[in-house]
Amino acid sequence: MSAGSFLAVAGAQPDAWSDEICSRRGFKIVFRGERLLVGTDGLMPFTLIPRNGGVVLGSLYGRHATKADLGYGLETQPTDWLQYLRRNCWGSYVALVDGPPLIARDPSGAVPTYYRHEDGIILCSNDVALFGGTYAIDWAMLRLNMTAEGYHGDRTCLADIFELRPATLLDGSCDPPSTQSFWSPWTFASLDRHDHAPNADELEAVIDHAVTCLASPFERPLALMSGGLDSSIVLAGLSKAGKAAQCLTMATKDPSGDERIYARMVAEHFGFPLHEGFYDTAHVDPARCAAPHLPHPKRRPLYQSMAHLATDVADATGADAFFSGNGGDHVFCFLQSATPILDCLRAGRPLLEVLAAYENIALLTGCSLGEALGSLWRRSRRPVRYSWPLTDDLLYAEQITQDATHPWLDCPEDALPGKAFHIAMLARMQEDMEAPFPLDGPPMVTPLMAQPVMETCLTIPSWKWISGGRNRSIARDAFRRRLPQKIADRRGKPGPARFSFEILKSFESRLKQMLLDGILAEQGIIDRGKVEAACGAIATLDGTQGRRLLQLADAESWCRHWSGRKIAYSPSDRPKENG
Repeated sequence: MSAGSFLAVAGAQPDAWSDEICSRRGFKIVFRGERLLVGTDGLMPFTLIPRNGGVVLGSLYGRHATKADLGYGLETQPTDWLQYLRRNCWGSYVALVDGPPLIARDPSGAVPTYYRHEDGIILCSNDVALFGGTYAIDWAMLRLNMTAEGYHGDRTCLADIFELRPATLLDGSCDPPSTQSFWSPWTFASLDRHDHAPNADELEAVIDHAVTCLASPFERPLALMSGGLDSSIVLAGLSKAGKAAQCLTMATKDPSGDERIYARMVAEHFGFPLHEGFYDTAHVDPARCAAPHLPHPKRRPLYQSMAHLATDVADATGADAFFSGNGGDHVFCFLQSATPILDCLRAGRPLLEVLAAYENIALLTGCSLGEALGSLWRRSRRPVRYSWPLTDDLLYAEQITQDATHPWLDCPEDALPGKAFHIAMLARMQEDMEAPFPLDGPPMVTPLMAQPVMETCLTIPSWKWISGGRNRSIARDAFRRRLPQKIADRRGKPGPARFSFEILKSFESRLKQMLLDGILAEQGIIDRGKVEAACGAIATLDGTQGRRLLQLADAESWCRHWSGRKIAYSPSDRPKENG
């Protein structure tokens, strides 16, 4: 998530939109071309593309330096420069090219990118509220959002508003505009890269470089700490970058979700101040959705308490960015199945390496050799391609009418199933990139999702991630020297599930009334009978169904926030010119 907001217009005669753009929150024009006009609120960094070819919004870095070489001396067309950008730079950005209008979102997806199009004109922004007008719900996409957890389609849950997925290029030269791949994870997951896979030292260097670059614009980062491996690795990077970071850990009042002892251990190890907060139902309003700025439900009301705690500490410390270890499980290939053994076999690895994979899976999962063989046999008979899981829990089953599709799920012929799963996890992690914090607060930075980190981890075979029977083993080895031993070896990690149950109990009657008399019931999305039964048995619900009720409650609040919402801007909002 990058600081600041932007609004761009692509198409014929974009200058006609100049007053319209400048009416938004004091926006000013940063690029004016033949078919492209871009305005920002002044908080978002930008870089002009060589030969007046367009603009890159967000932050750019070099592969081996904090400053990107933008190739100003190259004799190349703006459209070709995008390929130069992909190969030689990385960052948190969206690139907008003039000429035939092209818009590219970086592979990490750090800058949200939404668009709508009509009559040959494309409006593009990182904040859907900047489009203005009257908003309506896309009920088909909302149903898919509720059945395919973590899924982001190219359509949002708001009618006629689309999302440009990470690593995707939008071509505005045709009507309607088309999309194509800008970067593919499969480029780095091919079999021929396995023999040259990076070691732990190389991964350490890549992560350190990513943290150093992404932290460079900020003076007072606030690290969101759980005391787990991933957030501790980010803190190690901030320490090496010489940042005056502070830390925040959040705990449940129930011991099952209290990780403060581990967070204290890490913060003390690096000499950073630690702030501690408790999730509290007083921070939660069931009538308010967790992330009202997003064009889809965030689905977890506990994010309201998280945002409350984080915002309070950020205000008190003057923090200018949140740093998170989100995405670590996905990038570091957290696997709990026999799939790495199958990968090892299909890659034609030596017998000793295959046997080591068997042993590591047994150590990791606690299964017997026979159980591992059975799991291996079942997995070998399924397609390599990952299928996004769908659930109709508490919904009308007949409402599930479409699958969750994603270009990264389309495998090459020689793809290995473990790597297909790894890449599917990368597709799922976009939800972790989206901060539940207010848009006008500090941005959330997720270094483990940076393009160089993803590319490096994709080249590592799945069976090497479970070395020694440890999940994320290469990442553990990479930072073992710099972390407390208990943190480097830590495997199990609790979560705030108990707090979710507290929310259910505290707002039992309100949640029931909201859902049974709400928009989701009116639209025939939820099964009122099943929901009523679940609401009447909250004390006996398992974690899955309790979590589901909260997801539906947040979706209901999100629908009430956006359905029929009108946002208008007028020329009076335009900033006055100086002097």
